Amino acid sequence: MPPSFATPVTDIVDALRDRARILPGDWRFFTGVARFHGPARPVALNGPDKALAELLGTPGRGAVAVVSVGAGDRVGVFGDGMARAAEANGWAGVVIDGAVCDVALIRPREIGVAARRAAPIFLREGLAGAPAPSVAIGGVVVRDGDWIAADEDGIVALDAETAARLRG
Repeated sequence: MPPSFATPVTDIVDALRDRARILPGDWRFFTGVARFHGPARPVALNGPDKALAELLGTPGRGAVAVVSVGAGDRVGVFGDGMARAAEANGWAGVVIDGAVCDVALIRPREIGVAARRAAPIFLREGLAGAPAPSVAIGGVVVRDGDWIAADEDGIVALDAETAARLRG
């Protein structure tokens, strides 16, 4: 039987080895929703700013925000307010190549939240970031419209055509 998005990420990678782009590194899942998938909506941040909050305040329609943080992971760029907005606006998840804060408040949310780490500080100002046509996560390029599949085993990006076959 061909894989689908109900299939664990490990099995998707086994079946689609040459087409599944694995986002490298150790990912932590910060809510009880550790399995999620949807079309990628890349966001490039230079540091903490309002670009991600503004995006998550719009209808997500089951998408996954994929966030590249140019300033590193010492400062949280995602907190409880953004988690509440993402949940209320129908986002499937948020993948952050950086840090989150407000972990205890994020935990009960009904969306997937994966990040590299938690940080005890959240700055609200920084160089302007914005939604982007693509971002690089650990050297792996994720484009707008790619599909993200995530579970406890890892996170992968698939091109839209491959993902359409899985959704088939």
